[in-house]
Amino acid sequence: MRTVAVSPAMVQQRAAALVSSNDEARVLLLRAQPSWDHGDVKVGERVVRVFPAVSQLAILDILANLTADEYAVVLTDRPTSDLGQAVLTRVHRQHVEMPDEWEAVPQLFTGAREVDHDLRRLTWAATALLDHKPVDGWPRSPELSVTTSHAIGALTAEVLGLGASHQLDEAGVLFALGRREVRTAWVAVDETLRRHLINWSGDELGPAAAFALRVAQRQEHVTPLAVGLALDVLWPDDGASPEELQVAARARVERYIDGKAISVQEAKTVAQSAKATVLRSGLDATPEIAIALKQAEALLDDLNWPAGAERSTVLAPGYAARLRTLGSALVGGEGVEEAFAALQDHRDAAGAEAPAMAVRLHRWLATIEASTSSLAEDLARQIDDGAWVDAALGVIWNGSDDPEVSGAYRGLVEKVRARRRVRDEIAASRLPEAVTHGVAATLGMSAIGVERVLSDVVHPWRAAGDGVLLIVLDGLSAAVATGIAGEIARLGLVEHVPEATSRRMGAVAVLPSLTQISRASLLSGKVCQGDGGVEKRGLAEAFPKSVLFHKDDLRSSGGASLARHVADAVNDQSVPVVGVVINAIDDAIHKNDTSGWEWRLDQLAPMRALLEAALAARRTVIVTSDHGHIVERESQARSLRGADARWHAAANPVGEGEILVNGPRVVAEDGQAVLLWREDVHFGPRRAGYHGGASLAEITVPVLVFRRASAEKSPAGWVPAKPQTPEWWFEPALAGAPKPAPPKPKKRAKSKAPTDQDALFAVEAAPAISPAGASDLIDALLASAAYADQLSRARRLARDAGKVEAFLRALYARGGRAHRDAVASAAGIATTDIGQVFAAVRRLVNIDGYAVVELDNDGVTYRLDVDMLQDQFELEAAR
Repeated sequence: MRTVAVSPAMVQQRAAALVSSNDEARVLLLRAQPSWDHGDVKVGERVVRVFPAVSQLAILDILANLTADEYAVVLTDRPTSDLGQAVLTRVHRQHVEMPDEWEAVPQLFTGAREVDHDLRRLTWAATALLDHKPVDGWPRSPELSVTTSHAIGALTAEVLGLGASHQLDEAGVLFALGRREVRTAWVAVDETLRRHLINWSGDELGPAAAFALRVAQRQEHVTPLAVGLALDVLWPDDGASPEELQVAARARVERYIDGKAISVQEAKTVAQSAKATVLRSGLDATPEIAIALKQAEALLDDLNWPAGAERSTVLAPGYAARLRTLGSALVGGEGVEEAFAALQDHRDAAGAEAPAMAVRLHRWLATIEASTSSLAEDLARQIDDGAWVDAALGVIWNGSDDPEVSGAYRGLVEKVRARRRVRDEIAASRLPEAVTHGVAATLGMSAIGVERVLSDVVHPWRAAGDGVLLIVLDGLSAAVATGIAGEIARLGLVEHVPEATSRRMGAVAVLPSLTQISRASLLSGKVCQGDGGVEKRGLAEAFPKSVLFHKDDLRSSGGASLARHVADAVNDQSVPVVGVVINAIDDAIHKNDTSGWEWRLDQLAPMRALLEAALAARRTVIVTSDHGHIVERESQARSLRGADARWHAAANPVGEGEILVNGPRVVAEDGQAVLLWREDVHFGPRRAGYHGGASLAEITVPVLVFRRASAEKSPAGWVPAKPQTPEWWFEPALAGAPKPAPPKPKKRAKSKAPTDQDALFAVEAAPAISPAGASDLIDALLASAAYADQLSRARRLARDAGKVEAFLRALYARGGRAHRDAVASAAGIATTDIGQVFAAVRRLVNIDGYAVVELDNDGVTYRLDVDMLQDQFELEAAR
């Protein structure tokens, strides 16, 4: 009988079985080639001797020389007939064991009793599992049979140095081989075993895993992931004909892939896996991902096709190229949305705000600038879209270090500031009259001064039954308020707005818009000037038993987010109004460069703690300011003795960009002052920011009202807010009356699952529909028998029928795809109600589960399948 050489692992395993047995015999005979140069083995603290023996006499000699407490494994090629009873009666189990390594395999995996048939087909696997058994053993088998995926997956992870319990998949192999120590461990594996594991990985894990292992065994310095990312641009999915340099690079890349050609299908499959591995890592790239990205760039350069990196959707040059394309589009004014959609396809776009803000400003510039007829309309426009313009402008001000892109941003900034300058001049021209005369009574329809906020806003909410927390963010501009309002809403507070406008309201600062004037007037309920003492007395007089806390009052003890006396006041229902002044914004604009700041609640301590306390105490929260501010952005300094940063006494002449104001709301000598309305001019030394002038950003005081979601009753004239974001923030605003989308000539196959996965800002997937077109189709839908039947089946939804109609008209008018806030705003649906209305729409139009109206994978975009709507409701007349 032919004998084979046994592995050290097999001997170790049989030695362990011998030691753990209850057999009195301490010698085990194993049929194998009688050769051994690996020394004795240890089982725990016990040493087991290993001897080769070529004859019966040799075995008898071994038995004679062993001490009574010694164990031994004897390797012999002699058949049982040659050994005789003199040997057999003194050895373990009184026979010679056959070295069937598969019998040892189940014992390697706790919980297993046998080996799966498919695993046995891998004739090399048993030896490999024995040879590479980890110190702590192989991971427990989840089944009674040791399966191929469990055993060989653990083996592959172990030889890669990842640990036998490491769960591998295609991306995991690509990622792991990005580490030098893993590649080193892989190269050290026996070549034959590497070949077996490569073949198994290709079948079990996928082509990309086998590809990675092939590359890693030949490339010490270049990671397989980098090669895969290079394949992504060498064989792209766009179907374009390759250029000459690209074809040449395809041939050169073979030297990085085991020196062999790669098929088109394999190249594309590997490229998809490599790209998915990078995208799965997100923006917080690990060192392995960062190295692979850089190496892929260098690899394409080495392949003499560096331009290929600019076609990648994950490599940095690809983002830079797309960004420059967007910059060129912004300069030329055409193809901006297409360029932005291409940019959004790149991995790096997720963390970049400046391009999105630039596109938003481009959209805003494309909207028609309607005229205004009063200061109230000027303030409303500042709150409605001017604030968002200012916020976007702050982001792109320092938006790029690429000269070409920064030049495009600069041109955009100049256009935006020119348009804003016209608004500021118009609003300033109305200040003299507006600040002299009284205001109309309809809340939100006319300009109110900050001195009216207590009577016109705080009092009605206090009278509604709940206490009020009045937070005064000194220097809060309408632009900063846009971000703060969103954060407050995410804490579970619902914003409320005047019913007459359904928009946030803005008050006008007392002039000049200075803290000691406007804040004292705000908190006293009358035009005045004074310090903190005046403010505290004023609030207490307006609302007896109310308290006001300033900066020094807000200092908390160690470990507390809110000073105890402040928290107690918020919780005390006998205190009608708790006022808190937070100076963070006003302090910052005097000391720090805030041109690109994005204010958050955490920067306005202790505002978050105050909001949470107010929510628990069931208080209405009103957030406002005494004045806004402008940020220093290359403004021109003017010299004028006695002038403040943004205004001067009326004794000096009125210069260019200035306005003379007078009347009872002007707190200055003789009731007159000259204010700068131009944002790009200041008096005196340069500072990070300014206030006191007459620009809309300075005089507009945002007034934000929030209430807990469970509150039952609101004061008359106040309603839950619909989304306040302007439509151009998410997509190009509807302009004119573009042609409706052409109808399909015949029905198409129904599909229950949407497949469109366009990004949030890919807004030109479908043309806008004219109001007439929207009316025709939606009218036909509402008049259809099928829709009437749906309503009859869900009678409880009848109360939402009007909102459902508005929802459908708004969505259809936007090409059948629009951001949630754009639909809600256009349909006049409160933010708190839009989810409920969407559910009602789906219930009514998604017949039999077909996805007529759905939410995109981004979680914020609604989609209307117009063709399916027509098919489901048989709207032939609408075609």
